[in-house]
Amino acid sequence: MASFAKFIILFWSLIIMTYTFYVVGKLMWFLSTPRSISNAHTWIFNLLDNRSRLETAFAPIVFDTIYSIGFIFQHSIFKSALVKNFIHKLHLSGAERSIYSLTSSICLHYLLQNWQPAQSIVLWQINVDDSAPLWWTFVVTHGICWTIIFGGTIIMDLPELLGIKQAYYDLKAYGDPLAYKARELRHLYSHVRHPSFLGLTLILFATNVMSLDRLLLAFVLTLYMYVAWSTDHKDVAYQQQQLQRKKLQLKTQ
Repeated sequence: MASFAKFIILFWSLIIMTYTFYVVGKLMWFLSTPRSISNAHTWIFNLLDNRSRLETAFAPIVFDTIYSIGFIFQHSIFKSALVKNFIHKLHLSGAERSIYSLTSSICLHYLLQNWQPAQSIVLWQINVDDSAPLWWTFVVTHGICWTIIFGGTIIMDLPELLGIKQAYYDLKAYGDPLAYKARELRHLYSHVRHPSFLGLTLILFATNVMSLDRLLLAFVLTLYMYVAWSTDHKDVAYQQQQLQRKKLQLKTQ
């Protein structure tokens, strides 16, 4: 009976993984699609001359801030020992990472579905539709950044990141997949699970229309990334050590 329950957890983990890929696809479309140019005035020069633009943007910014804080709250609270211990008490330790992936995807999906644009206030806008070089620069820049992010995710063990490996190992009674990794790597994973902060930062800020809502999203997520997931000296030393090992391996081949 226990094995059947663990098999169900593994099955649901696969479904959650599929849903996560779907939400990430929507995030890519949301962040990396060139935005249309409006007749909004540029924020720096015209904001004080037209108070109605501030009033128009007020409600969207309030709701968008709530959505952003909700996503960050979920991301933080579900990493806490309190939630992890509660999941373990429910005998769902094999589903812990899958539950985290599911709740993160739900919160992100809700944010994307309900995000309210505030384009009455614009910091800058660049029309990429009328210029092939600008359009390709925008697309290639975002494409390279997403490739680096996904490549880093695969290197960091994508099945373990999404919870598939935990559910499978629990079914086979292999233990926690992290137990098979180096102590230094476990320390890194304890507070850094997203590769290429620089790539995601560039995606957030490299937009052809920097409206007030996009500026809010870029600022909040970038601040959260660099405050909550920053590496320490142990992580840097471990990564330097691994880089030297790879260099030596390449020289001996």
